[in-house]
Amino acid sequence: MKVSFTQPEKQLSPYVAFIWVFESSFGVPLADSRIIVPDGRAKIIVPYRNALCAAVNTRLLNAKEQQIFLVGIQSNPTTITSTATDTGTIGMELTPKGLYHLFHLNMHEITNRMVSFEEVFGPQGARLQQLVGDAEDPKQKIVLLQAALTHVLQKNQKEYALLDHTLDILTQTHGMIRVQELADHLGYTKRYVDLLFKEHVGVSPKSLASILRFQEVYQGWMQQKPPTFFRNHWPDYYYDQSHFMKEFKRFTGFTPLHYTAIVNEFGRAFHAKQ
Repeated sequence: MKVSFTQPEKQLSPYVAFIWVFESSFGVPLADSRIIVPDGRAKIIVPYRNALCAAVNTRLLNAKEQQIFLVGIQSNPTTITSTATDTGTIGMELTPKGLYHLFHLNMHEITNRMVSFEEVFGPQGARLQQLVGDAEDPKQKIVLLQAALTHVLQKNQKEYALLDHTLDILTQTHGMIRVQELADHLGYTKRYVDLLFKEHVGVSPKSLASILRFQEVYQGWMQQKPPTFFRNHWPDYYYDQSHFMKEFKRFTGFTPLHYTAIVNEFGRAFHAKQ
């Protein structure tokens, strides 16, 4: 199992956090928990060799081989599976800004879901899918995907100054800001900001702040792996232990104690360079 990372082209960097390629000769490892936790990022997924299946709550999402999919922001943990054969998948991790700058959709409708590029872009999406599918290696496929996104970005002349500014605040504070305080700073009602986020981002500011705050704890643990990390670092982000444990179980499906005992090298591989 191997995960490699690529930085996006400069013009796309505000909207694409990073690009990864997952390769395995035996699919997603069955002995692993295969959990991907919410990270506040939507994704573009291209299973160019072998299909993937994602389980979110009680829903199964099937990503067919050689198709391109837009996956909305997760608010729940996802378990990934595949058949045990040669597997290759490209993932483009979008920043929250990337969704509304690149796609004209009601983002709430695709939260914890995915749609094909053919469904989003029609015949143009189908042509891009064919073009990417015909490319010989992952590097060529990534070049084609970035060129297509750059073209979409150049065509979109709409300004999103309020959303961009709000997301900058949430990101810079790692979600450590109350939604009412955020709304007061912006000069709008909390209800208006909630509606804006629901349509263009897919989750409320409160939900996104919770995910960003959790990621500050989770990423450090996944990268460093010390057994006392949770005990030492969660107080910086949560009111008390009960609050932390409730949020941890919400985003992973497990208590912290249970989670430290399970194998999740698949999930850990995606945090190697974040």
